[in-house]
Amino acid sequence: MSSITINDLVYDAKSGDQLDNVSLELKSPQVIGICSNDTGAATALEDLLSVRGKILNGDVTINRVPFKKYKRQSKNEIGRIDDVVLKGKTVAKAVDHALRHRKNALKPEQALQMLKSLKFEPDQMIAALSEAQQLELRIALLLAWQCPIVILSDAFDGLEEDKRQMIGHLVKDYAQKVDALVLFTSKNISTLMRFAHTLYYFNGSHLTSARDLSMNDGVDCTVTVMGTGFPIDNAVKLGAHMLEEAGNETRFLFTGNIQTLLPLLEQSTITDVRIEDATIEDELMAY
Repeated sequence: MSSITINDLVYDAKSGDQLDNVSLELKSPQVIGICSNDTGAATALEDLLSVRGKILNGDVTINRVPFKKYKRQSKNEIGRIDDVVLKGKTVAKAVDHALRHRKNALKPEQALQMLKSLKFEPDQMIAALSEAQQLELRIALLLAWQCPIVILSDAFDGLEEDKRQMIGHLVKDYAQKVDALVLFTSKNISTLMRFAHTLYYFNGSHLTSARDLSMNDGVDCTVTVMGTGFPIDNAVKLGAHMLEEAGNETRFLFTGNIQTLLPLLEQSTITDVRIEDATIEDELMAY
């Protein structure tokens, strides 16, 4: 089992990013989504797990090893998408190179079998692959390393929608089968909610809240109601988080089945309703 325990952490990452008074405990198997208004928190966490930076206050334990003693282990236990480089002219050559000297990695033939399920062939030329396909291949090779802690950064955002769905499910399966922790971030709240078991919300360097998505089967949306008479209290009971209330306009984040809201929107004094995908900014206002 993999675990990361952070207590009252004030941290200066090598990247220049920071974490301020952050406490959290992560245990595998789990996919962790980082929802933030910038890349700072995700980058700082990545540097933290790679033991690159300085703890100013608090303490960190990674896989039961104190932060200061984790440097050597991090090389074998932490798999980062940024460390996966495609070398060689063909997919088969790239697989051989990527898995070489990797202690617990899949055998090349096992990795190639996994890649076949993603429609990659051993003799495919790397140069002929699109940027999105190369990213997909790199993610698959990262999983083939079989690391107990995986950092995907914002890799999902670079994939085509159908591939994102496929790779997202592959990542969730990986976390379960390998008993791993997988961390990722995204500019898209839909991506975060579909593939994370838990979301951690950061406003800059501060952790504002955590949200368990294990029982969640939908994606948040933002609803804007024009007019008067909208029963706000009833909406809140159904899962609404108020964002703005002003005169003839009510705006809220909604979590749950939008169908349950429809009876509340049938007031004759409501003139218009807009339902849109939630944004990161909306989420941070609510959470």
